[in-house]
Amino acid sequence: MGTVCALERFYVSLVTAPQDDGAARDNPRRFVYGQGMSNDISELREQLSDQWQKVAIDLIRKGLPADTIFETLLTVGLAGQVELHGKHFMAGKLVAIAEQLSEQVKREKEALQESSKATKN
Repeated sequence: MGTVCALERFYVSLVTAPQDDGAARDNPRRFVYGQGMSNDISELREQLSDQWQKVAIDLIRKGLPADTIFETLLTVGLAGQVELHGKHFMAGKLVAIAEQLSEQVKREKEALQESSKATKN
């Protein structure tokens, strides 16, 4: 594939260019979604999450290793984010995510210890 950017390798048929005139066409970050899609970002995220989960489940049922599937989804998503936002921004975002996960693990561990102490008494 050479020096092709990560996003050039993938074609998403659900995204189409705006068809109207005026300000919408002047905004390069505005997308109009195909049939069955919505411009409501929360609904879109839910639809995309559902679709990615279905794809992953189908691949797992076909015998592909789950860890490879999810690692690849993460890698492709991260490559897309780096293309959109840059390495520095995404590095900061990954650090913030890691800190959140670390804090969550810490709270879960504390809750488990509390639960264990409560059942001993």
